[in-house]
Amino acid sequence: MYIINACLRCQAESKKDTLGRQDCVVVWGECNHSFHHCCMSLWIKQNNRCPLCQQEWSIQRMGK
Repeated sequence: MYIINACLRCQAESKKDTLGRQDCVVVWGECNHSFHHCCMSLWIKQNNRCPLCQQEWSIQRMGK
């Protein structure tokens, strides 16, 4: 099981909704912060920076 550092979209929703995100692919940025890909793709549409460190977002790897 991977630990998501801070998935902003999931934190904003109730725990019940967050459990449904377990099937979502995890994506790591070059900064090594990880998020749900489905959540991060929504964030990237408005801001191409990591929500935690503000480094320009570039995908390093994806997985479950």
